[in-house]
Amino acid sequence: MKNKFGFFGVLAGLVILCTIALNSCKKDSNSGNDGKVDPSTIATSDLVAYFPFDGDGKDKIASLAPTASPGVTFVTGKRGQCYQGADNAYFVYDLAGTSKLTSLKAFSLSMWFYGTPAIDGVAPVPGIFQLNGTSDPVWGNVCLTQDRMPDAADSLNIKIVFHKEGAVWANQFVGFPNSKFVENMWIHLVLTYDNTTSKYMVYVNGAPLVLAAGITDRWAAGDDVSPRPAFGDLVFSNVTKMSIGGWMQKIIGAQTDDWMGYFTGKMDELRIYDKGLSATEVKSLYDAEVTQLN
Repeated sequence: MKNKFGFFGVLAGLVILCTIALNSCKKDSNSGNDGKVDPSTIATSDLVAYFPFDGDGKDKIASLAPTASPGVTFVTGKRGQCYQGADNAYFVYDLAGTSKLTSLKAFSLSMWFYGTPAIDGVAPVPGIFQLNGTSDPVWGNVCLTQDRMPDAADSLNIKIVFHKEGAVWANQFVGFPNSKFVENMWIHLVLTYDNTTSKYMVYVNGAPLVLAAGITDRWAAGDDVSPRPAFGDLVFSNVTKMSIGGWMQKIIGAQTDDWMGYFTGKMDELRIYDKGLSATEVKSLYDAEVTQLN
């Protein structure tokens, strides 16, 4: 009996040692990144600009650096530091003709976004992001703003305009309030336009918003044209500059309208892609972003 129990005791000890060794191996295999995923590994070949806003406005993909940055400060963000907007605060970038930002046929804008209310009749319209140019200098080729809302509203109105030179409906104005656009709170926001489907999509915290066809489907002309042309490729005109945090025409002094304002909220991890990300890619991007939070 003594030998029998001795054998099973040795066997039990070996099992315990093996279990410890296996668990140790598993732990070691995850210790390199602690479960973190670099968001820049999602749709890497389509990522044309990335602004982490860690103490500066530099782009990590094409090495863009702002030529002007008055009033911009940095505070604790979702990952490291973030852009803190204010009245008369903005970044301006000069874009070479070879920059991929000057010839986007589609796009995705991804960011952590903290919007403050823009009250109708009181506050000006904040300019958030803009690529200048076109025959309409106010809106340029891409213009992301936060439209005004009534004082009693409990959500934000996110608006974007994008351009196709030569189309009957050259500028696409797409804006609406949504309960997912919460004010004074961080959300992960992705706006996409896919030139192959002519569809516009919005994602909040990795999930798509359910949008009406009149918002999602983009057309180059009205239904009085037969067959009605889908919007297709974006076609930009005369893109030379990009702004973050303000309206380009206001910044350069070409327009002084009181309704044009500056973004006073916060932005972090701004990424620009040259395609409309798929729902799967957006979810993967959001999941990766979450692993990087402070």
